[in-house]
Amino acid sequence: MVMKTILLCAFGARYSHSSLALLYLRQAAPGLPIRTAEYNINENPSEVIESIISFAPDAVGFSCYIWNIGIVLKVASAVKKLLPECAILLGGPEVSFDAPVLMRSHDFIDIIIHGPGEAPFRCFAQSFCRGESITSTPSACIRTDGGFVETADIKPLSLADIPFVYDDLSPYANKLIYYETSRGCPFHCAYCLSAETSLDFLPVGRVVRELEFFMRNRVRQVKLVDRTFNYPDSRAREIFSALIDLSAKYPQSRTNFHFEISASLLTNETLAVLAFAPPGLIQFEVGIQSTHGETLRAVGRSHSTPALMDRAARLCAMANLHVHVDLIAGLPLETSDTFAASFNDAYRLSADRLQLGFLKLLKGSPLRAKTDRFGIVYTDDAPYEVLKTASMSYAELRRLHRIESLLDTLYNDRAARRTLCLLTVQCPPYDVFNRFAAYLEGQGFFTRPQALASLYEHLYAFAPGLPDIDVATLRESLAFDWFSRQSTDCPASFSLPQTNEQKAFTHHFFADANVVSRYLPNTGQTVRQLQRRCRIAFFSRLFGSPAAVLFDYGQKPDLPGFWQIISSEVDL
Repeated sequence: MVMKTILLCAFGARYSHSSLALLYLRQAAPGLPIRTAEYNINENPSEVIESIISFAPDAVGFSCYIWNIGIVLKVASAVKKLLPECAILLGGPEVSFDAPVLMRSHDFIDIIIHGPGEAPFRCFAQSFCRGESITSTPSACIRTDGGFVETADIKPLSLADIPFVYDDLSPYANKLIYYETSRGCPFHCAYCLSAETSLDFLPVGRVVRELEFFMRNRVRQVKLVDRTFNYPDSRAREIFSALIDLSAKYPQSRTNFHFEISASLLTNETLAVLAFAPPGLIQFEVGIQSTHGETLRAVGRSHSTPALMDRAARLCAMANLHVHVDLIAGLPLETSDTFAASFNDAYRLSADRLQLGFLKLLKGSPLRAKTDRFGIVYTDDAPYEVLKTASMSYAELRRLHRIESLLDTLYNDRAARRTLCLLTVQCPPYDVFNRFAAYLEGQGFFTRPQALASLYEHLYAFAPGLPDIDVATLRESLAFDWFSRQSTDCPASFSLPQTNEQKAFTHHFFADANVVSRYLPNTGQTVRQLQRRCRIAFFSRLFGSPAAVLFDYGQKPDLPGFWQIISSEVDL
């Protein structure tokens, strides 16, 4: 008997993303003619449609999320028109909560599986590939000649029952690897789909073996999708300790592991273990979301905020770790003033990244059922982002979007880290960003694309209006930030013209092989090559005394050695 074939498709948000869901589904139905194809939402839909058609599948399944549902529906509709006998299957969180509504409005959809997909997909695939009826597929809404059939839910497969899915890493060169050690979450945040899910864990021994596989094969980054990896704390500590031991076993590995954790669960014992992690091994994402008590209670976050912030601060202070902290704008009962306090609290943690997101009213989330109570208005289409609330107007949220843009460029992308340090000495961080955003609005900055140089020049024009800003120091800090990003000359407004003595210093520095080798060892490059690779800039105020700073563009900007003071007396 010739079996029918299934093609499983996923659309990532960008090329570097891969789909863990497709691998799980394929492993759940071994021995069946199931293939996978991965695309991203930035691809030309016509090219994707042509690619799918070239497989000549009997069924096509799509993994659906808020970031890809638009292109999924467009592509699936076209596939059905081109292959009328091809069954269209959807699954994933974006289609799990209103399947009948979606199928009534999109007649090309034949079946939607809701909830964890492995067990119901196994049943579907076993029946479909053998040419049998799929109407008994559990956890599904199925189109039939008589209408829709909604079937009873099936117990999800345990994580431990799903084999390791990454035996072959060849398709994932230059891509993120997603990995899961647990499902569910111990918390009940009202905006999250994990609020109502039960917990399921892989055995620690298996986790360690599989993480070792990634290190042994020098995978660039493994992003763990566990909603709260450090629950329970003892389990997480055991895995962190094993990773640290493995880093000594594989010293040539540069694999980075990204974990989402709750700082409220961190203990002294775990922090002590993390202190021994080598730089680059571990990266954390810590959800602060808000520090406003009423808001936290409204969304079901019951932790002690002072304790959480203390532990987050201790984590951020560990130079061997890379830490992101998250805030959410538009939460219930949050006003501009309380959000400003949350922003300042999070900013002062000095995390490597401060990520400002906006509330999404996800299908199936408890908060979506409470929008009237909190006056939340959100977009009709995915990603269902908040437009306004009873406590925060549309205009206030638009301002926060502009602050987010500035935060990403100036802080997260490190375009003006040193200048921001100067500006926030006497002025609260939120006030700096808010006032700068208002200034840029007045200049029409956000109405058209702008070069980075334009943002620097606007910052130089704006910043003297803040408290106690010395313009000469401001000029130097902006020049330092500029040279930390690129080797080209600064914009004229804050350039640092060199004296004849400084030019002579630069000439003599590169002409003296002994001096060069002290600061730039083992480069194997000629003087001319080093002059092209490096820049020397001179600062009279920024470091407290005159200093010549060597920027080495052959190094990564975030790593030690990218810049160094080569003399505290520029006239030597």
